[in-house]
Amino acid sequence: MLRFLPHRPPIVLVDELVASDGDTHTTRLLVRADNVFAEEGHLLEAGLIEHVAQSTALGTGYAAAGAGEGEPPVGFIGAVSRLRIERLPRIGEQLETTVAMQHRLANVQVLLGTVRAADAVIAEMEMKVFLMTGADGA
Repeated sequence: MLRFLPHRPPIVLVDELVASDGDTHTTRLLVRADNVFAEEGHLLEAGLIEHVAQSTALGTGYAAAGAGEGEPPVGFIGAVSRLRIERLPRIGEQLETTVAMQHRLANVQVLLGTVRAADAVIAEMEMKVFLMTGADGA
C-alpha cells in the first residue's frame, strides 16, 4: 500500500484500499491515539481532510499501477469546498471512506469524499486535486 502513497509514517492516514474501480475508491482507517492528527480523543478536522486526500492518492496510485503507468502521480490539494462535518471520529473508530471522481480536466480532478463511521456519514467534502505530470517536473 505504501508504494502508492507519497506519505510515510507517522503521516499515513489510510490502512487499506477496500475497493477501486478507476473513478471510485474506498479505503479504511482505524483512528488511533498516536495519530498525529488526533487530539483529546478524536481525529481533528485536518485529519479528516488529509484522510480523504490520502484515500484519493491511494486509489489513484493503485489505478495507475493497474494501467501500467509506472510511478503513481503526485497530487496536491488545490481546494476543499462543501465541507460538512457532522462529528469528529473517536479514537478506536473504523472509518470507511469513498472518494468518487466528479470531474476531470487535464491534470485537475474534482472529487467527492464521503467518510462513514458505523455506517453513518460523519463527513463529506468536495476536493480539487492537481496531479503532477512529467511535464510539470515530477
